[in-house]
This record gives sequence, C-alpha cells and structure tokens, in this order.
Amino acid sequence: MALKNLFRSKTGKLKSDPRIRWFGKLPTYPDYYSSPADEAWAVEFTDWILKGFELYRSRMGGGGKSTTRLPVSGCAIRLPKSAMTVFASILDYGGDMRGRPFPMCFYAAVPTSQWMGPTSDHMLGASRLIRDLLALRREVPRFINSPGRFESVFGDREVDLDDTGIQAPDTSWLTAAKAVTLLQWFEEVKSGIKVREQEAWLRLVLAWGDNLASHESKDFEPTLRFPLAMRLSLDAQLAGWIRWLESRLDLAHRSLSLIVSGESDDRVGHLTLIAREVVSDDFLLLTPLANTLPYLDDVSTVEPGDGSDDTKIGDASAAPPTASPGSWVDFVCGSVTVT
Repeated sequence: MALKNLFRSKTGKLKSDPRIRWFGKLPTYPDYYSSPADEAWAVEFTDWILKGFELYRSRMGGGGKSTTRLPVSGCAIRLPKSAMTVFASILDYGGDMRGRPFPMCFYAAVPTSQWMGPTSDHMLGASRLIRDLLALRREVPRFINSPGRFESVFGDREVDLDDTGIQAPDTSWLTAAKAVTLLQWFEEVKSGIKVREQEAWLRLVLAWGDNLASHESKDFEPTLRFPLAMRLSLDAQLAGWIRWLESRLDLAHRSLSLIVSGESDDRVGHLTLIAREVVSDDFLLLTPLANTLPYLDDVSTVEPGDGSDDTKIGDASAAPPTASPGSWVDFVCGSVTVT
C-alpha cells in the first residue's frame, strides 16, 4: 500500500489548539476520514502516523498478520519540527470498507513549552486529556451503525487543555495510589512479567533503576516501558511510574513523549516513555512489534542474568528476598525495601 502525504502545511502561531481533529479509516468509507490540515503540526503528526503504519505493515509482511488490530492506545507525542505536543487516541476498527487496514486517530495539541517533563505533579491534566480522547471510541460504533457525514458527528468539538499548561503542582493522584496495595497491583500485572515472584521482580527492578541512574546525562535518551494494571487507577500508575523515574533521571528538563496502550478489559497494559525526538519506528511501540525494537528497555522483561557487560543484574534466586509491605505509592516513592 503506497501511503502519500495527503496534506499541505500551513504555518500558524504556536498556541494551544483544543479542536478535536481526526484522521484515519473506518469500514464505512473507501478512503481516509480527515479533518482539515490547516496547521503545520497537524501535518507533522499525520505524517508520523502514515509513515509509522506503513513501516508496521512492511515488518508484518503486508499479509494476513498485518490485519491484526492494534491495541487501544493514547499518546502525547512531542513533534520535533513544529515544537508542539499532540495528545491523541489511536483506535483500530479494521480499516476502510475495501479491507485496507489503518487506525482512526482523534487529536489536539499544545505547545511543548507549556508541558515540560512531564513530572509526576504535572501529569494528571494529561492523563485526563488522554482519557477524554479515548472515550470517543464509544461513539465511533454508533457512527458506524448509522453512517452519515463524519463532521456532523465529530466536528466542532473541543477538549479542555487548561490543566495541561504550566500550572500549580497537583499531587492528588497519591490518594488513589495509597488505596492500591503493592500485592494487589502485582497480582494484576504479573501475567505480563517474566519473573512472577513479587520480591524477586522488585529486586530486579531496583537494579534496573540503578542502572538507569548510572547513565543519567544530557545525552542519555532512553526508551522505557512499564506495566500497567488496566483494572486499577491509571492516574495513579501513570503519575506513579513517572515519580519512580524522577528519583533516577532529571525529568524536569526533558520533554518526554508517552504512549499508553492496552485494552480496557485486559489485565495488563503498558506505559512507554520516549526521552528524545520521535522517529517513524516509534509508531511500533503501540503495536505487537514493540519488543522487537532493540532500543526499548522494558521493565516487564527483566530477569536474572539480563544485561550487557555494563548492566549486570544479579541472580534474584541467590538469596531469599523480602519486601516490606506497602501500597503502590510506597513502591514508586521508594519506601519499599528489598533485601
């Protein structure tokens, strides 16, 4: 499938744009549904989606496997050229009526300078915004069942961008985090983790985090993946993992892109953080091919003996480990100790 740039860029002022835009395919039309591409950032984002999906199809062989639907995903993508951050939901309904696969995206944007980091105390606004965009997936099936003009259903909508800008710190996520025990959280995610024993995995994670901290510098640009318990508070987990990372890397002076993926009825999803400019390959991070990317460090896959010469993780079975009991927030804030 030859995918071409369908848009013409128009330069605009660097400002927040709360209008919900859309781009993608549904089985009610033989081509792309697309809102007007009247801003350079919108062109840049749809170009990233087009190139990324083409790469995904080529690596899947372009055959039957490529029709596997993508998991429900939300993201905050830092666009390098336009200096905007796009918040989007990426939803896969199987492609167009001619059987050509492609997801449907709903998105809005803010200047990247207005949402640095993110740090854990400035995450809740972004988390809410991603949830709002993901909520549109409940309206798309109604449109598919009663198709008409796409603009008449999804046009003239806006999202609230007020709390994604520079604002007072918000640590209210701690309340939800304290309500989740570490044992409860681990039981939810352990089916997606290589090491199924809680204490052993915690010790490996601490070693993994120490290794991250040892590499911290302005030139260190990791791509990191963390497990999410999809049936527990996502606000608490998104802010919580970022809080865990804050004690190891300087996030206040970075501009992280993030991807949240996972079906709402599944137990395990993923948070991916990208500490550099995004590239076309990064689209694969929201597909089943994510773990084929050599630059991805996934905490779910750590196990005894992992690591290169400069990343030694000890044998978790060498001594019986013990972990202090606590909540999810105790873990991410460093109050849980493992011996």
